[in-house]
Amino acid sequence: MRTYGREEPRVYTPPLRELDEDATLGYDVAAFAEDVLGLRLYPWQKWLFVHALEIVGDFDGEWRFRFRTVVVEIGRQNGKTTMGTVLALFFLYMLGVALILGTAQDLEQAEDTWASVVEMAQADEDLAAEIEHVWYTNGAKRLQLTRGRQYRVKATTRKAGRGKSADLILVDELREHRDWEAWGALTKT
Repeated sequence: MRTYGREEPRVYTPPLRELDEDATLGYDVAAFAEDVLGLRLYPWQKWLFVHALEIVGDFDGEWRFRFRTVVVEIGRQNGKTTMGTVLALFFLYMLGVALILGTAQDLEQAEDTWASVVEMAQADEDLAAEIEHVWYTNGAKRLQLTRGRQYRVKATTRKAGRGKSADLILVDELREHRDWEAWGALTKT
């Protein structure tokens, strides 16, 4: 299959050092996508995972992500939702984070991304074994895994994320937000 476009964006923050496997979790995410989920990533998706998940420190000691906020702008139908799905699954299963919040310009879009996460988790025998419960209630969809890990969907309002302490927040279609209320609420979690 021939791919078009560029792997590297025109504008981005350069890395602090060479991004080998000790400097980023991006290679681990790409391997997870390909080996566990059976997805073939576009070159730009792998490039973005490698650069967005740059770490400061090392895997043996204390480390943290270099970037607390990553904004991606790319044309429609190019795989952004797939990236969010892969990232959510990696954070839940491989990093074992407690809470992921997903939101978008409308609740339906956020629920579609959440549904992709649930579908991929249920499709893999090993991932499915860790699912405790899935709530399909409109406006309160949630994936609950063992050890309290969960992915919740929130409406894009000033109350989004309030009272929560999330480890990863996925905000889809940010350019469609008409004010800063949801951003202000979500970025404080």
